[in-house]
Amino acid sequence: MSFKASFLYAKKIIISRGTKKTTGTKSIFGAILCIALSLIPLVVVLSISDAMVNGMTDRLINLSSAHLQLQYDFIGEENINKELLDVAVDVVKNVPGVTESYEMITTIGLAASSKARCGATVKACKPEIFKNVSSYTKLFSSVEGNIEDFYNLNNRNVLIGKGIADKLQLKSGDNIRIITTQKVNDKILPKMNSFKVCAVISCGYQELDALWVFVPVDYALDMVKPDTSVASIMIETAEPFGKQGQLRQVQRNVEEATGFMANSYRWDELNQSQYENFASTKMLLVFIMLLIVLVACVNISSCLVMLSLERRKEIAILKSVGTSNSTISMAFIFVGIMIGLAGILIGIPTGIIISLNINHIVWAIEQVVNIFARLGYFIGNGNLNSFYEIHLMDEAYYLESIPVHIPFIQILFYIVATLVLSLLTSLIPAIKAGKEKTIDTFRKAGA
Repeated sequence: MSFKASFLYAKKIIISRGTKKTTGTKSIFGAILCIALSLIPLVVVLSISDAMVNGMTDRLINLSSAHLQLQYDFIGEENINKELLDVAVDVVKNVPGVTESYEMITTIGLAASSKARCGATVKACKPEIFKNVSSYTKLFSSVEGNIEDFYNLNNRNVLIGKGIADKLQLKSGDNIRIITTQKVNDKILPKMNSFKVCAVISCGYQELDALWVFVPVDYALDMVKPDTSVASIMIETAEPFGKQGQLRQVQRNVEEATGFMANSYRWDELNQSQYENFASTKMLLVFIMLLIVLVACVNISSCLVMLSLERRKEIAILKSVGTSNSTISMAFIFVGIMIGLAGILIGIPTGIIISLNINHIVWAIEQVVNIFARLGYFIGNGNLNSFYEIHLMDEAYYLESIPVHIPFIQILFYIVATLVLSLLTSLIPAIKAGKEKTIDTFRKAGA
């Protein structure tokens, strides 16, 4: 028997023309289904995890720490030297590799409304960054109000994150009080400033939206003191995620241009724990999904064992007319690979379709879950006054919507891996099928 004949025999095993479906034939469809069902969550996890990790890290790096950060130490001085910061911004802008730079003074305070209060990260900046810095224009959006009102320095306007607005029950046009501390005669005293909320903004990541209050730096200088705040020059570069040596070179250039007057930090130093956490979580999820695929591929082995037992007489007849052991084994290996390929052709496209529509699917599942939850709550309590809707993904820890990016190169790798696993799990039963003894088979059939 030739290589082509082995393939045709494998095809005959897969596509049985008999009207009666045997247990072995049914196991073929079961193995295909198992592989397909294992690949669907793998593709979904790859598509969602990549996009979500990239979305969260983009916001952490571009809005929180910047690509590079120069931190000036004004501790011991009465006020932060804003003139020095302005000069440093102009100097840094001319450094090779730097695309944008702006000053940011950060302190911790207490934000309060007439209804509630919570902790807040007060960020004092020039209002122009919301229209001049590409990261801010791209990642921030107005939930309520007009961001352009923040540029009007005649009014004491501030921007607040959506998370803080929800906690304090604030809307555009409401007043907000920000309480910070100041040191007077070696005593720590509170200092309160009142502002007007001109807009509620969101970057789509509530962990950050729940922290920030943006205040014009001109109004903030009397409330941010060197002992309780961090004065920084935020720097953006052309290739923050490129070769690490490129960012280090820009860092050295910035330090030389500013005369080493400040401590410089890269984004990977300031966000190391978050970035490693995201990466390890993604790898763990993918590893678990790959284990599921491995378990599904083991079904191919049991399927081939059943097929070889059902076709023992057929194999004996083929060997009696001169078919070699290797030819029979090769046919069953082809069967295993075909099962894996069929599972791939079903699972991969289905996974991509589900990934592209994941937001609608999650929303639909939430609606169904909440219908039954309301019903159960009403039966148990008699009313729905204190019922809270169930959210499958808490927006406080994830992005507001699930971003999707189909990683075709990674998917191609897992397609190859699935085919290799299909081949490996087919080897032992295929070799055993090829070693079936013709005489023993006919003797048992005669008996």
